[in-house]
Amino acid sequence: MNILPANDQMLDEVGRLFGTLGDASRLRILRILLGAAAPLSQRAIAEAAGLSQPNASKHLAQLAQAGLVLREPRGSAVLFSPVTPLVQEVCGLVCQHVSRRIQSVYASLD
Repeated sequence: MNILPANDQMLDEVGRLFGTLGDASRLRILRILLGAAAPLSQRAIAEAAGLSQPNASKHLAQLAQAGLVLREPRGSAVLFSPVTPLVQEVCGLVCQHVSRRIQSVYASLD
């Protein structure tokens, strides 16, 4: 079964999505958003991730552009939340894969 997109434009878009997920700060932001009970402000996300507000803003913009987070304007503030279940499922699959690889490496050392 071939699950990869049939055309190059779609492959390029998938590559951009994985590129967005390829940054540890953006993954930290997604972890924070997935663990939050409600949408969070940029300031709250920056503090929780240990990022400056300009840096958090840049990462949040990239995540929003990739369709991984939702921006919700609320008065003068903007709140962010993860696009679910997409983010949960993708991150879960990748984390399971990494965990199995790590277990395999340690098992081979015995």
